Amino acid sequence: MILSMQRVLSTEEITNYALDYSKKLGCDDVSILGYQIDESQVRFSNNSITLVNNVREITVQVYLTKERRRILGSTFNPTEQGINKFIDNIFTSCRSLPQSEHYVALPKVDTRHDGRANFDERVKDADLVGFVKQAIDSSLGSGAKRVSGSLNTSSLEAFIQTSGGATGKYFSSEMLLNVRAFAEDNASGHGLCCTSYVSDFDPENAGRIAGDYAKRSKDPRTVSEGKYDVIFTPTVIANILPVASSASAFAIESGLSFLPPETEREIAVKELNVDDYGVYEGGLGGRLFDDEGLPTQHTPIVIQGIFKNMLHNSTTAKKFKSRSTGNAGIISPFPSTVVFGEGDSSLDEMIRETKNGILITNNWYTRYQNMRSGEYSTVPRDAAFRIENGEIREPVSGIRISDSIPRQLSNISLISRERQWIKWWEVSTPTLAPAMLIKDVQITKAVGS
Repeated sequence: MILSMQRVLSTEEITNYALDYSKKLGCDDVSILGYQIDESQVRFSNNSITLVNNVREITVQVYLTKERRRILGSTFNPTEQGINKFIDNIFTSCRSLPQSEHYVALPKVDTRHDGRANFDERVKDADLVGFVKQAIDSSLGSGAKRVSGSLNTSSLEAFIQTSGGATGKYFSSEMLLNVRAFAEDNASGHGLCCTSYVSDFDPENAGRIAGDYAKRSKDPRTVSEGKYDVIFTPTVIANILPVASSASAFAIESGLSFLPPETEREIAVKELNVDDYGVYEGGLGGRLFDDEGLPTQHTPIVIQGIFKNMLHNSTTAKKFKSRSTGNAGIISPFPSTVVFGEGDSSLDEMIRETKNGILITNNWYTRYQNMRSGEYSTVPRDAAFRIENGEIREPVSGIRISDSIPRQLSNISLISRERQWIKWWEVSTPTLAPAMLIKDVQITKAVGS
């Protein structure tokens, strides 16, 4: 018996081949995105490395239309036979779908993308084990007894071919360190370091912050339910104020956003500015083109508290009588890089300005009771501290934040000058976030406290 060996195509060959094959089937519109990502992970627990892993993954995203019918799918089989079978299947499915009421053809462009987002070729060969050991040692030296977490790195090559004429590629890289330190079972601290560049990576600082918070959070107490002025660190702000993702026109139209269906509305204090960038120079990750092949761009979302721009793909732009902002998502537009504007305060100044408040350094389990009104709850995780008359007092635990995003945006009192890049499993979009002091936040007791 003779076995036929299927040649694995390069990612660039895949996009070219898939576009040609889709055209031969008679598709009206085609967008092919190919991603090759080299990922490395080092996990650590109880002060020791427990896993070192390296993976290369190739993903092909195919969007095609036929007679106003649309379909989108992904495959992980980078062979000619695999591509043929996948496209045949989704094309057959597409022809059985109802026609789209809001069909818009892919934009006709003559654009060749070729460059880098935020990319450092040294990330692929960085000494990850050495970096993790630095983080662990720094955390232990700051007061932790045991340290856990993960260091994840990725080097991405993205390619695109569309029937509208867009073609090209870009490269990006990320290094994401998450450190969780414990001084006691109920005394923990969290530290992050997120960057695209080895030269900016500082595992010792992330470990130091986690260890110091853990040491200071021993013997936590509870606080009474009620309203407090709360200082949120950048890690928390990036999670609880999803202004940029909520600016997706699809989310607004679908009732999945707290933002109004029209722009030029005041939604926050005038000190708040929020922008989306395709690529923020010197930042974290980013992308040069969107899923329709249009160049990404800088889009101001909130300027001095005024909601200025939604994020659009071609379909939502037609519905809202606007233009694409280069944020496709074929189905739903999404931000590439979120940047909160800097304020004029330091964290110490925020603490001095707080008479009856709480400092929250980390959170998880953010859940929405009503996405349209922005009502949500979240549980502080790791170190949190009561503040009285401008000074940090004892650590606190067993609390929950129950509030609404619109109310919080209108009650921002101070914004820090210093901002930090945030990305981890609670924040999927790279976000440059400051700390904020927000007035009159509703604090309740967590279940079981």
